[in-house]
Amino acid sequence: MKKLILFLFISLQVFGQQKQKVIFDCDLGDDIDDAYALSLLLTMQDRYEIMGITTCYGRTEDRARLAQKLLAETGQAKIPVYEGRNTSSQNERANWFAEQFYWAEGFKPAPKVAPVFANQYRQTIGLSPLKQKEPDAAEFIRSTLTQYPGEVIIFSVGPVTNFADIIDQDPQVMKKAKAIYAMFGSFRLGYSAKAPIDAEWNVVVDIPAAKKFVHSGANIIYAGLDVTAMVKLDRNNRDKINQRQSPLTNALSGLYVLWGNETPTLFDPVAIGMEAYPALFQTEKVHIDVDDKGFTHIIPEKTPNAEIGTSIDSAGFIDRIMKKYLYQNLQPKR
Repeated sequence: MKKLILFLFISLQVFGQQKQKVIFDCDLGDDIDDAYALSLLLTMQDRYEIMGITTCYGRTEDRARLAQKLLAETGQAKIPVYEGRNTSSQNERANWFAEQFYWAEGFKPAPKVAPVFANQYRQTIGLSPLKQKEPDAAEFIRSTLTQYPGEVIIFSVGPVTNFADIIDQDPQVMKKAKAIYAMFGSFRLGYSAKAPIDAEWNVVVDIPAAKKFVHSGANIIYAGLDVTAMVKLDRNNRDKINQRQSPLTNALSGLYVLWGNETPTLFDPVAIGMEAYPALFQTEKVHIDVDDKGFTHIIPEKTPNAEIGTSIDSAGFIDRIMKKYLYQNLQPKR
């Protein structure tokens, strides 16, 4: 009898656990690692409640379309996608129509159902239909953090423009995030996985935003180049993904071909891994700052304002995420 009561108690605890609310902010379509990161997140919905996907940097509408198609292909179209501020006028690179965008060119997501009945009624009484205006990425993040203070984790794997826009509106809002896991910065190692440090992409393309981000007062855990530059998806694992032949892995294989390079470095999935698999990482609390050239520096004499990843079990991480990619069966809705 005691064993039965203990079993029921444990079962109630397990089934009563709420999923962790998360937002995924990305520049999907540039490097291939964003696609691997979003795909990883989709396989982890037993752990995470994905409140929304937001896009940042350059042609944000093309990035949003890419996310929407990936969601539709895997039966996850219920997850909303919000466009960040388009910054394609910034320079020629920001306006680049990335090859991965061709995968979703012409894709049109299913129309929102919510206003249909209201508009049918308006039509019967001779009124024009209402136009539904979606919030942009910054407004969605701001309103979600305000509605669920201390409950939402943000995975930030692109330039931090959306967060700077939020800080400009309300400097206190970012502090309402439970945590932000950011693929951001280079603290002791650079892209070569060795010293010296580099001006990391997500920082250098919007330095003013990066400065605001690091001094926002938010609880930020950084997956910098120190724990991401060495995470490579080798040929053997790429072949396994290609041969899996599921909607999710087929999408990844198609995007990989359009990306047009050989061995991906999985920078962005590491940000998710730091939250999901903390035993694979070592971290350190430090004070960081961003200089005018986009370098992220540790300032030893100052009070910590960040937690940075300092080491990773790369083989263990790859093993964990490969199982997620292969042992899933996400399917489009019939």
